[in-house]
Amino acid sequence: MNRGLTRAGRGPMPDHARPRTGRSRRRLIAAPAGFLLHGPSGSVGLDGPLTSFRGLSEAENAVREGTHGNIVAGAVPFDQESGTSSFYLGRRVTGRPAVLGRPTRRSQFVPDVIFNDTEIAGYIRMVDHVLPMLRSPNDVLEKIVAARAERFFTTEPVDPLQLYGRIVDMYPRVHSYLVEHLETPGVYTMGASPELFVKKTGDIVTMTPLAGTIPRNPSLSTPEDTARAHAELFTDKYLVEHRHLVEFMLKGLAPFCTVVDHTHEPQLIDVPGVWHLGTPIRGRLTSPGVRVADLVSALHPSPAVCGVPQSASLQLITTNESPRGYYGGLVGWLDSNGDCELYMALRGLDFDARNGCLTLRAGGGIVKGSRMDVEFTETTAKLATMRRVLGITPLLEASASSRSGRPVREAANA
Repeated sequence: MNRGLTRAGRGPMPDHARPRTGRSRRRLIAAPAGFLLHGPSGSVGLDGPLTSFRGLSEAENAVREGTHGNIVAGAVPFDQESGTSSFYLGRRVTGRPAVLGRPTRRSQFVPDVIFNDTEIAGYIRMVDHVLPMLRSPNDVLEKIVAARAERFFTTEPVDPLQLYGRIVDMYPRVHSYLVEHLETPGVYTMGASPELFVKKTGDIVTMTPLAGTIPRNPSLSTPEDTARAHAELFTDKYLVEHRHLVEFMLKGLAPFCTVVDHTHEPQLIDVPGVWHLGTPIRGRLTSPGVRVADLVSALHPSPAVCGVPQSASLQLITTNESPRGYYGGLVGWLDSNGDCELYMALRGLDFDARNGCLTLRAGGGIVKGSRMDVEFTETTAKLATMRRVLGITPLLEASASSRSGRPVREAANA
């Protein structure tokens, strides 16, 4: 989808980024910029000059041509109403980004109290509104992901690359990402994704969808917390929530695959700040030429970030929440061979380097067995992933650290 910005709170698209009628929507960027990914699978960056695209399908066509670069990387928004895609085509660069490991200057971050209180109130209204629907035998809604945001302002300039470097250093076990917005240069989405949405290698696709979440307990030892998480997550409420996601992904993959394999029981997945239920899925495509854009169209937004059924959930989310943007979207790359790695754009923040505004966002799945206090605590635990990056320590962690006389393990080793 390619359109100008007319939504409240967003300015017009800059002239240099606006597509020209009757001409290609590509634009050359003078210097390499726009995308970084670093994690257990390695590092991916771009070398330029770069060509940009506001649609995944168009970007995939260009990289498969192989004329202007061998990889395209960027982000897909949560939905078309949340914004447009930001993709950059260039030459792949591997190896640890130079920005990582540099000393970072600590800044103070001041909360936007009115905005944050408004978001909390909106979240509570949303959950109160959907719980009767979920519990009614006459309503089609079975699950919905409700999210809330919180905003901070910096007291002095912050280098977005150094902020990204701090994310990478704090969370080496997951994939840290950075994407500059094409619509608004100087605005970045970055974070530490715990979830592989889809990886395509030749005719093989793999993924590990996550649904069913509880916060970690930093006052417990790892074996104690593992046992607690297993006892809580392997119950009807969380297993039903997870099954909705797995069934959706299997149904979406079926037209593209000759065979799909998956475990019949979910696994306990350990990620920064929380525990998840996850199910590894592996499929063999009908052809290596299956397009990534077609897979994304069939699978996104999934019940991990939207709900069941998708259309009803999406309508409720867009009506009751502030625009999600890239939160709940996808971030990653695809190359000239047709291979890809796409991750869920979760546990992140939007940073506007022009005015020092940082917006964090987190959500969780609401089903008929949900309780407001439990769901709100889950969003707080997920927001804490980026709060730690800003130097804002959750009270529970601070208390546990004070009692033990040492840093809490999760914050150190996440």
